[in-house]
Amino acid sequence: MLIGELFKNTNRKFRNHFFSGLGFDSQLCKKNFIFFAIKGTEYDGHRYIDKAIQNGAKTIIHQKSFEGFKKNILFLNYKNVRKILAISSYKFFNKKPNNIIAVTGTNGKSSVADFFYQILTINKIPAASIGTLGIISKKYKKKTNLTSLDPLSLHKNLEIL
Repeated sequence: MLIGELFKNTNRKFRNHFFSGLGFDSQLCKKNFIFFAIKGTEYDGHRYIDKAIQNGAKTIIHQKSFEGFKKNILFLNYKNVRKILAISSYKFFNKKPNNIIAVTGTNGKSSVADFFYQILTINKIPAASIGTLGIISKKYKKKTNLTSLDPLSLHKNLEIL
C-alpha cells in the first residue's frame, strides 16, 4: 500500500512511499512497516524508533517537528499519533462486520456481551464477542489480557472474524 492511500493530506512528494504493515511495538515491526511512536505516561515510543528501524520499519509517525526522509526512512509528524494509529488501523484492515453491538457500563458488560453472542449464535446469526473473556467466534478463540484492545489489534482481529 502507498502512504498516499492511507494519509490523503500527506505532502505530494511522500505519497508514493510504500509500506506493508503497521506497528507501535518496535519489537514487532517488520520490513516496510509504519512505526507509530506513541508518547505514553510510562513509555515514550520515540525512544524505540531506532529499534523499529532495525527491525525493518521504513516509515515513522512521530510528534517531533521534522518531516521528510533521513537515511531512506520517511518521518511524518502528527500532533496526535495515537489517533492517527486508530484511523490508520481502520483504513488498513478493510474487512469489518456489518453490525456491531457495544456494551458499556460499570458492571456486567462481559455477561451481557456473552448473552448477546449466545442468543445470536443459537439463532444461526454469525456473531463474535470481544472483551474480558477474549475474542470468541464460531471459528476463532483467543485469550486477551485486556478488556479493550488497542486499535491495531482490534482491526486485525475484526479482519479474521
